Amino acid sequence: MSEWCQNKECCYKKNQNQIRGSKGNKYYQSNKASGYYKHWCSMGCRDRWWQQHSNTCMNAVGTIDKQTVNVDNAWVFLADYNYNGGDRHWIYYLVNKLMGVKQVITEEQALTPEQLREGSAWYSTKPDSEAKPLAIELGLAS
Repeated sequence: MSEWCQNKECCYKKNQNQIRGSKGNKYYQSNKASGYYKHWCSMGCRDRWWQQHSNTCMNAVGTIDKQTVNVDNAWVFLADYNYNGGDRHWIYYLVNKLMGVKQVITEEQALTPEQLREGSAWYSTKPDSEAKPLAIELGLAS
């Protein structure tokens, strides 16, 4: 993977930070790719690249028909941060919006053992693929 922005027109933005060389031999160069945008330096470069190459990408990968998730497989984990005066904590839910179910669950039910050990509860829960088995265990699904 290249460390440079993959938009071939990036160097034509002609920003001050792109100037390289000395005295009579100066030139503009592409920006380095950002860790956030991976292959591009900015959202603008990514969007311009996509406008030029979207058909090629879609032809190479192919298109898909409409995808659906049925009611039995619509279970997800959600986490909300609750601040009520001095009481601050996470509340975890097992949710199936298609069934209208939002069940409060424990931190142990919502997080993996690794997440519990590492204290990473603030940004993640178990994968949603584990939500339906928990719903069955709790008697919310069959």
